[in-house]
Amino acid sequence: MGALPPPTDEELRDAARIVEAFRAAHKLPMLTARMGLQSCVSTKRYVIGRDAEITQRLKRRLTVWDKLRREPTMKLSRMQDIGGCRAVLPSLNAIAQVRDRFTANSRRRDNREDRVIDYVEHPRDSGYRAVHIRTHYRGRRVEVQLRTRWQHRWARIVEDLTNRVGVDYKSGSGPEDVHRLLIVMSDTFAERDAQGQDPAALDNELRGLMAQVAEAGGLGVIAGTTNIEELGWT
Repeated sequence: MGALPPPTDEELRDAARIVEAFRAAHKLPMLTARMGLQSCVSTKRYVIGRDAEITQRLKRRLTVWDKLRREPTMKLSRMQDIGGCRAVLPSLNAIAQVRDRFTANSRRRDNREDRVIDYVEHPRDSGYRAVHIRTHYRGRRVEVQLRTRWQHRWARIVEDLTNRVGVDYKSGSGPEDVHRLLIVMSDTFAERDAQGQDPAALDNELRGLMAQVAEAGGLGVIAGTTNIEELGWT
């Protein structure tokens, strides 16, 4: 069979309208999920509400298009994270508490088990750590992410590196030296999490490791500095 002809302008416009309508259909379920997450975090029983950061987002249009391009067999209706919420929590124990309360609420709400993917117990090859909860609100899939501050710091560094250099480190692209350093950083952050240390107290060892990542990733050339404070990694 020959290659399929490229889509016409009208077909592209129709596809764009479908993607936008699908994104819009997730807005209310996402907001409802955020309220449910906020309830789990703010309950007096766990006393962690004042120490948590909760956000929500619809997957960006370009990100949706890019994922469909990278995974040709992916169906738009099967994407798990069009709508997403995140809680950045003060400890691993807080993650466990919020996870258990959130999934219990889901069982009571619609007699359905959430799917929990534990990237803390089983990190991705990249070093990414978090707990993902794939749940449903109002008939739509919503993904809830639970991270500690250390895990969130690592994810923001990788995202920042990707955005500044234009290399998709999040998907495994880029020099092996950078990925090796990011894995070492992830392991180091995980040790600090287990010890209950606050990332606000970054020491010289961590600053040196972060500077190595910046230099290996090319930020010394792009940003003109590997100073961690100037890069915004503190």
